[in-house]
Amino acid sequence: MYKIMLVINANKPDIFSMDFACRIANLAQTELTGLFIENVYFEYLPDSIDGGSYFSTSKEANSKVTSDTDQSIRLFKEDCLSKGIKPDIIHDRGEPIQEIIFESRFADLLIIDPEISFYNREEPLPSHFVKEVLMKAKCPVMLAPEKFGGFEEIVFCYDGSASSVFAIKQFTYLFPELHDKKVLLLEVSRDVAERFTGRYQRMMDWLRNHYRTVYFHSLCGEIKEELFHFFFMKRAMFVVIGAYGRSMLSNFFRKSNADILIRTVDLPIFITHH
Repeated sequence: MYKIMLVINANKPDIFSMDFACRIANLAQTELTGLFIENVYFEYLPDSIDGGSYFSTSKEANSKVTSDTDQSIRLFKEDCLSKGIKPDIIHDRGEPIQEIIFESRFADLLIIDPEISFYNREEPLPSHFVKEVLMKAKCPVMLAPEKFGGFEEIVFCYDGSASSVFAIKQFTYLFPELHDKKVLLLEVSRDVAERFTGRYQRMMDWLRNHYRTVYFHSLCGEIKEELFHFFFMKRAMFVVIGAYGRSMLSNFFRKSNADILIRTVDLPIFITHH
């Protein structure tokens, strides 16, 4: 992996996501690109993510600046250099979602704060802006936790679909350095009789070719409830989920549960689709 990109609101930089992105860049032994988005001409208007653009012209956009862009860039550079990371800067001015999706075409991994927004009001988590990025990004996306003290275990959420396999493979190829971490293949089934069929054995065999220690764990019940109870208050875990908005695992981010899940499950979450 050569290009890790951190999305930063140029006027409201988040220190926690910067610190997390630096940790990931150190892990991958690569530089970190700060994608500074300055929302000068447009204002974000939450609506259904199935609809059109969320943006409209706003004369008040500039009045909501809370930090100088140059100061934010300087803070990012200093943070990177203090951790031994070479910083790179991309400064885009325009419609944020379009700028991010365009830049994601040329990134190996996009890191984003689940709270980031370009609309001046409280929103449930993840924000409408982040949901659209998750749906449209041209590379894997990683949601940054508020606090990150390292991790010892990788949890691959698996539903047997091609999309969940794709997510597992993408994460593994991007982070070969993690071959010595404990891996858990986690399945949620509504029917006990469906547990550990041939498709799970094949996935386990593939994982054992890439990781030293691999386990399988099955939960029985409703996906959204079981995932929440499993991850609640967990620490030192990395969560990998495939097919955002396209499979049963998207229940993890349904609007009715998003706020409580992401506020109480403060873990790094890797999401991708194909």
